[in-house]
Amino acid sequence: MRKLVWILSVLLVITVAGDSSFLAEFEYPKEKFEKCIDSIKDEDPADLRYISTNPLGPLVECHLLDNAYITCEEPVPLYGPGQTGQQPTNESYHDEGKCQRMGGYRAEDIEFTNVKCRVLPCIECRGSRTFRKLTPCIIYTGHYFLTTLLYSIFLGVVAVDRFCLGYSAMAVGKLMTLGGFGIWWIVDIFLLVLGVLGPADDSNWEPYY
Repeated sequence: MRKLVWILSVLLVITVAGDSSFLAEFEYPKEKFEKCIDSIKDEDPADLRYISTNPLGPLVECHLLDNAYITCEEPVPLYGPGQTGQQPTNESYHDEGKCQRMGGYRAEDIEFTNVKCRVLPCIECRGSRTFRKLTPCIIYTGHYFLTTLLYSIFLGVVAVDRFCLGYSAMAVGKLMTLGGFGIWWIVDIFLLVLGVLGPADDSNWEPYY
């Protein structure tokens, strides 16, 4: 039975190879169906739609592209880093990529805003290449929790942890008193562990992945 199947397979291959009409040939279109946008200046602001007629192109909606294929603005604080102000009368600032409060370590504490995003050059997609995307109000500025905790434990007496987090004025006071005679030093360690003390610019701790 196996020999019969093998013989039929060989005959089928020979038949297909001998019959040239059986082969389906495809010739890629030589005409220029789409324009590759190399820079922002090449894009016409009046026509932000980029429709590709390439039969092999992935016609995905631009706003559904993965983050690897788009570039987005960073969310910015409404009143500046580490500053607070009056409660806004409306939340229209969320449509401008601004946040009333940055950071947060629990999902329910994180604020969201709509930042402006743009598709990277020469990435095919359908629809407007510039759009707004809902983004959490989180920024990273190079602060690592474990590094800061080690600073606080071993060098907290000379306020290295406070200097590292950006609290320069408080760090000078802590340094002059040698960690508040040891009390301030111990308190800052507990504040770091409990998540009360963080970077002065309201940024989050850098992830370790």
